Amino acid sequence: MDRSASTDAPPAIVISPEVGDALARDGAVVALESAVITHGLPRAPLPPLLRDVTDSGWGHDRPAHLELARAMQRQVRAAGAVPALIGLVDGRLHIGMTDEALDQLAGAACPVKCAASNLAWHLGAITAPPASRAFGGTTVSATLAACRLALPRPIRVFATGGIGGVHREWTRHPDISADLRELAGTECIVVCAGAKSILDLPATLEVLEALSVPVIGVGTSVLPRFHDPGDERLPLAMHLPASRTGDCATADRIADLAQTHWRLLGRRGGILVVQPVPAHAALAPAETDRAVALAARDVDAAGVTGGDRTPALLAAMNRLTDDLALRANIALLLANAALAARIAVAAAACGATRTGILHAS
Repeated sequence: MDRSASTDAPPAIVISPEVGDALARDGAVVALESAVITHGLPRAPLPPLLRDVTDSGWGHDRPAHLELARAMQRQVRAAGAVPALIGLVDGRLHIGMTDEALDQLAGAACPVKCAASNLAWHLGAITAPPASRAFGGTTVSATLAACRLALPRPIRVFATGGIGGVHREWTRHPDISADLRELAGTECIVVCAGAKSILDLPATLEVLEALSVPVIGVGTSVLPRFHDPGDERLPLAMHLPASRTGDCATADRIADLAQTHWRLLGRRGGILVVQPVPAHAALAPAETDRAVALAARDVDAAGVTGGDRTPALLAAMNRLTDDLALRANIALLLANAALAARIAVAAAACGATRTGILHAS
């Protein structure tokens, strides 16, 4: 489904036939961001040390950023849902990418980083000459914005690595991710490994509460810290048992909660589902703290600010941990895609993918 063919849709948004068909029948669809492809993983094959966290379809002689996108889509399909990889290709916002579009995005020389705040700017370039049309990866905020634009209904489940939040030293240099505002205003279940470990996590958790975003732990009673499972300093009031393939209880409970939140209570914000990075790939909390401190020192010394800061910090952490942070990143992304797909299947079964409040007749 190409929205440009519709008389009431902008020409710069393309919805893949597979995603459009699944949404039309209220099927299970999982949105996937693409900033991790354009600004996260390396464009070279993974070193042997990291191959134990990949899946059986991973091409180890091919670029890691492209293989990750394919592996996340395989995880979603294996659980019975349709993946909707979202990104900017040749100036158009794709909701569900073909293999050709994914190859174009992965091969783009200078992709932009798309957030909700600059998405209109980059989409506006559709009228520009082809050579100047943008290729870009969507962050959490831009991907949530795209979820609302999907037709014939919005996408209600989204898998990512870790959300953005309140940055450290925010009292001196205010820096709060747009992810939080978009999450608070979008009816979507966002599955992640908590918030990125480079952030001020207590402040991030406080803001989520202030924005009335439910935070549900799966297999954890604390907020995970992306690279590590977290600790008792970040307790969660709501938590469920770990979800495994073939076990639907946790996914069913989350789908039921979403239906209650949106349809019974009439809430219009998102639900954050957090699960810890798989244990075999997790960093120790002390190792995370050390790497974050050193990475922040290096990035500050280099004068990196704004939207470039998070990718720079994560790249520094990969270097400082001899790629163990990257190993954790890959493992959690694949695990989150699988959990999100199980939730999407459960949500489709109970009607939580639809919108609107039920009224007594």
